Amino acid sequence: MIEFTISRVCMSVCGLLLLAAVIAPVTGMYESRAAGMESHSADKIAMLIDNFYYSEAETFTVPVSDIVPSTMSYVEFDGYLVTMTTERGVYKSGTNVTVVTGTDGPFGYGNILRLTKNGNAVIAERLA
Repeated sequence: MIEFTISRVCMSVCGLLLLAAVIAPVTGMYESRAAGMESHSADKIAMLIDNFYYSEAETFTVPVSDIVPSTMSYVEFDGYLVTMTTERGVYKSGTNVTVVTGTDGPFGYGNILRLTKNGNAVIAERLA
């Protein structure tokens, strides 16, 4: 009877060790995927600016919460560069047109962003 109890305790300890060995790589894989998705989001914001500029629309309004991944994220525009900052890091992407913000940037999760065409540039301004 004691052998049975000792074998179960040993099996439980081995199971916990195996579980601990698997958790670290899985957690690292999650962080890597999340960083990749956030980098992809910065690229998509740059594509949004380019697609708007080449469309027939003169203005475009979008809640920033629709284009950034979390409440702690914000986006900035500097000439041809889109910079998205999140808890995990800073992600940059380029646009084909100049984006002018004046004193309105950065744009946070609760803001509403209005894009307006102005010659060879796009003006980004905060509505709320």
